[in-house]
Amino acid sequence: MRNIAAPALLTALLLSACSSQPPSGDAAALSAPATAASPTTDAATRTEPVVPGRAGRVFIFAGVGDNCEQQAAPQITVTQAPQKGQITFKPGQTTTIAASKSGKCIGTQASGTGVYYTAREGSSGTDTFALSARMSTGETMTRTFAVQIAQ
Repeated sequence: MRNIAAPALLTALLLSACSSQPPSGDAAALSAPATAASPTTDAATRTEPVVPGRAGRVFIFAGVGDNCEQQAAPQITVTQAPQKGQITFKPGQTTTIAASKSGKCIGTQASGTGVYYTAREGSSGTDTFALSARMSTGETMTRTFAVQIAQ
């Protein structure tokens, strides 16, 4: 589940998840890690379970302009905290664009902020959380993530 604000400016908001399926809508998707399991219908859902006590990358938020130039990393805000774990952010994560709004940035390297989820020891099932990313241009995007916790 996600709510994507329609972009009013030229900057594309780029995303990366642990799935090979790009999101639909106005945002562009970046490639997934090679270790991702079978694709899901929503790229915001991590396809591999997260092991309790070990951080697992869920997503990368990065900004690229109309000419595929790197933009400043977006400001990320937690809008709904997870119930069974915690979220951490790691800047400087590199990924390759697999899909973009215009299609011309495919294959371009981009750097952004990685979103990592760590389940508390003893947790199981699914946990959800939501984040909002605001680009330096003012564009915003809110996504809800579902993470499966390994048993």
